[in-house]
Amino acid sequence: MSDACQDACHFDTLTLTREIGCPPDRLFALMTDRAARAIWSAPSEDVQIEIDECDIREGGREVARCGPRETPEFQVVSTFHRVAPPAQLILTETLSVGGDLLSVSLVSQEVQATGTGSLLKVTLQIVSVSGAETLDGYGEGWNGALDSLAKMARAGVEQVQ
Repeated sequence: MSDACQDACHFDTLTLTREIGCPPDRLFALMTDRAARAIWSAPSEDVQIEIDECDIREGGREVARCGPRETPEFQVVSTFHRVAPPAQLILTETLSVGGDLLSVSLVSQEVQATGTGSLLKVTLQIVSVSGAETLDGYGEGWNGALDSLAKMARAGVEQVQ
């Protein structure tokens, strides 16, 4: 590891789980549908997600802008490495603002059938080159997004908020 990264990089691994009240096929469809993603990916009403490009297949990518509704200035570029419906979605994600890299993450999403619906397990392995506060943002953002996804799965695609 370079000295620059030792001084400036921060690392974290988050594992988030949700019991979601719908079958794995429906959950995976919500996880990979462009219109649904634009809704549930926003962790709160104050945050906007604009998906500019969406190609969810192995080797495909998604380009989105996110942030406060007035200024969605953060760019998220995701590359999909494994798309195995309805059980697994693996991607890498870069987060930048104004062309400056903030973080890179490996995201693994696993779906298992349960007696009442699905269990979603999301593991994020994150490296931040912009400070430890970026790591805090991942937890807040993904927890809010997964709560919205669970709500959407219960209510239907039409609206989560």
